[in-house]
Amino acid sequence: MSNDVKLNKNTIQRLRAINCWSQEELASASGLSVRTIQRVEKSGTASLETTKALASVFVVTPDELQSSQKIENVTFRFICKYAWLVAFAFSSVFFGLWIVDILIPTLKGADFNQQYEINGNFRYLDFGGISFFIGFLFLGLNVSLEYFNSKRLLKNSAGRGN
Repeated sequence: MSNDVKLNKNTIQRLRAINCWSQEELASASGLSVRTIQRVEKSGTASLETTKALASVFVVTPDELQSSQKIENVTFRFICKYAWLVAFAFSSVFFGLWIVDILIPTLKGADFNQQYEINGNFRYLDFGGISFFIGFLFLGLNVSLEYFNSKRLLKNSAGRGN
């Protein structure tokens, strides 16, 4: 049985960045080698002793460094991170279809209302606007989650005497 612990390498990198430490400075502060710090940040695996040393220097519990996110949490974060991009893509498609199916024929002399009837009264601009608005909501949610996650890590790091 292996004594390796799976760590969240993003958390370690973020905590190191919050403290404005280079890998060499973290190695010096924790009593570990630079190579060990590089390996942990690349692979996310460490021995129990390395985990304890890193937790001690960041003034967090070893559990907070471990990668034990639930699948639901990872899926929610993935959706929040990329849903805005999908929504903006949909709005681009709807706006493009509106230009091609409605605006261009209207500019060439076709009746505006008749163009909508030809296309089944589909309201491209309505769906484009709604998906654009949803994209901004998801983008705002993404930025907020990143901000509060960084703020929480900073508070945990500073609040424990670091």
